[in-house]
Amino acid sequence: MEMALTGLQIYKLLPQTNCKECGFPTCLAFAMKLAAKQAELSACPYISEEAKAQLAAAAAPPIRLVTVEGPGHKVEVGNETVMFRHEKTFYHPCGLFVRVKDTDDARAAAEEAMRYTVEYVGMDLFLDGVAVEAASGDAGTFAEAVKGVRSVTDKPLILIASDPEVLRAGVEADEGGKPLLYAATAENWEPVAALAKEKGLPVVARADTFEELADLTEKIKGAGVQDIVLDPGVREPAETLAVFTQLRRLALQKNF
Repeated sequence: MEMALTGLQIYKLLPQTNCKECGFPTCLAFAMKLAAKQAELSACPYISEEAKAQLAAAAAPPIRLVTVEGPGHKVEVGNETVMFRHEKTFYHPCGLFVRVKDTDDARAAAEEAMRYTVEYVGMDLFLDGVAVEAASGDAGTFAEAVKGVRSVTDKPLILIASDPEVLRAGVEADEGGKPLLYAATAENWEPVAALAKEKGLPVVARADTFEELADLTEKIKGAGVQDIVLDPGVREPAETLAVFTQLRRLALQKNF
């Protein structure tokens, strides 16, 4: 693992013009923020391509940008550098997906959900995609459900299956899409990570404690997958808020 660059090491690679266009008073102040992963390298308009390459790892945000795509739309989450939303424009709002099961009429349910829209303070609000669950546990049934859903929407999909072979059937049925795979666990992470790497897809890591989640994430990264979404296993609203706040704090304030 590469050692993190210090603020002074980063400063030596910056233009050192103190132009303030990055939003900081000096290049040194900007370098210190980059070292703490509290700023983005793209904020500097004058940095050289050579310096960009050297600083790529150091300037990577502590919360990685993950993209889930359909043929006509994409949802981006992550790429965060601040703890509180008021500190930065909300560039990547949470994606809202409706969940359908392959044991029901998934195509009809998805078609109805994708038609939903409501106007709120001048904005048209709608769902961002569909999560298709392999409730049947059968690869063929799941693939047909995914094909049916894809036929009525060009928005991103989340594919939900615990069996890696069923998950693969869903991936191959999602033509033109880059779905999010749900989920890699302590029991199935190796074949799920292999599928994600083979297809170039993001994957969810799910575990019930921070320690187990950290261990699982490192294993998935070690298998060559970088685009990972964390699921700490909580489902109740209050507990979800508390746990995700802890996760965000660990990433942004502890660089963990």
